[in-house]
Amino acid sequence: MDPDTVFSTVAWMRDSTAFAYRANKHSKADFHVWLYDLEDNTDRPILERSGYWYPIDFNKSGSRLLVGQYISASESYVWEVSLIGEGIRAVTSLEDKWSYGGVGYAQDETKVYLVSDYHSDRNRLVEADVQTGGISALLPQLAQYEIDGATMNKERSLMAVRLNVDGYSKLKLYSLPDFKEQPLPEIPLGLVGNIQFQGNQLLYSLNNARAPGLIYKWPIGQPSVKPVALTEAETRGVDVSEFQMPKLIRYASFDGLEIPAFLYLPPGHQAGTRIPFIVSYHGGPEGQYRPRFAPVYQFFLSRGFGVLAPNVRGSSGYGTRYLEMDNYRNRMKSVRDGVAAAKWLIDQGYSEPRRIAAFGGSYGGFMVVAVITEAPDIFGAACDVVGIVNFKTFLERTKVYRRKLREAEYGPLSDPKFLKSISPIYLVNRVNTPVLIAHGKNDPRVPIQEARQLYDALKKRNKPCELLVFDDEGHGFRKEKNRVVFYTRLVDFFSKYLK
Repeated sequence: MDPDTVFSTVAWMRDSTAFAYRANKHSKADFHVWLYDLEDNTDRPILERSGYWYPIDFNKSGSRLLVGQYISASESYVWEVSLIGEGIRAVTSLEDKWSYGGVGYAQDETKVYLVSDYHSDRNRLVEADVQTGGISALLPQLAQYEIDGATMNKERSLMAVRLNVDGYSKLKLYSLPDFKEQPLPEIPLGLVGNIQFQGNQLLYSLNNARAPGLIYKWPIGQPSVKPVALTEAETRGVDVSEFQMPKLIRYASFDGLEIPAFLYLPPGHQAGTRIPFIVSYHGGPEGQYRPRFAPVYQFFLSRGFGVLAPNVRGSSGYGTRYLEMDNYRNRMKSVRDGVAAAKWLIDQGYSEPRRIAAFGGSYGGFMVVAVITEAPDIFGAACDVVGIVNFKTFLERTKVYRRKLREAEYGPLSDPKFLKSISPIYLVNRVNTPVLIAHGKNDPRVPIQEARQLYDALKKRNKPCELLVFDDEGHGFRKEKNRVVFYTRLVDFFSKYLK
């Protein structure tokens, strides 16, 4: 198998005789849609167009397949492919730039359900007429929320809808096609996912600071019946019920924009006591920090550190306008949001200058290096994990299938002057913060040359820095032995410079 080939996004036929998936087998720069037939053990491409394509849902007979075309976080389309030789047609209009994510065919198959920001600042549930492409908004009572996604049962008579409420999940259940709300059991605050219908049973996972993604089963229509856990966590003797829950806060950035963030305080913290803090920046950039089970944060807390995880402008979950606020030439505004998070900790009496660490991976690694060049006197330590430091070399060396997607976000290679202006490698003279750089040698997304550039530039200028490379890792650290080495060294590093 070619190690540069990526397989993902599976959609099953309803009779389970075949499934569709996306892969870049024929062109490393493009994701095509393939069909694998289990009955005759054959594999064939069914959509080979340039770009990023993926399967969504088959109709009942298996003669048609909905597919998505992803351009960027704020532009995507839905098409229908015939598997009986009738070609491909756009379901959503190609004239207006909106984001469309597929849910699936309605029961009568004259309409499809989608999640879209069509004529809205939020992702809403909409239906599209398969023939005319006409879009109608559904569930107007949920318009103030961003919808994460929706799942239907096999009969298309029920739909579970997941709402993004300030980073938390809220589950709603509706009958179809009338969209009458159905009762649900009480579900604790956290992230609800992995929704599946099995006959008259609803399966879902619950994840929060004290719940590591357990799977639950609940009989539909019986809200008084308590859901039953189908899995149990292997905690190795750790009492996760004692883990610290975060607090949702908001702080004003340099221009007055309100930035949401999650604040974690160590056990026994007394109000007004200034302690060492870690500001943790998420990747993406169009990601979102959500208050899931995060044992690493709890490890930090157990060692006396506080943690603040901001969702700077450009994060998803807060509407299209917020999502696009950092695009291209607005990149450094998100960095200033990251600095404002540390300033808020100081202003609110949680910490003080030089006792705050910057921490993040991938795009979050870029944020780390950028904030310590933007505000070198605030941060006392930093850890850049698989981060970008030079946007030109990153775009040149990242896997070809990712380049177009990333250029849409960061700026094109045809604008090297701008890419240089946002690359923190050119500002290392400003750094007076000790930096731990950690990277996987086999990283296909952010090649290791980014880490080596930063390390060499800092060492050349006699800046305090350390480089930790894992030969058997890629974009992040997956192996337990490596994670133990990394996080132990990281806490020792932060303790050395912040305590």
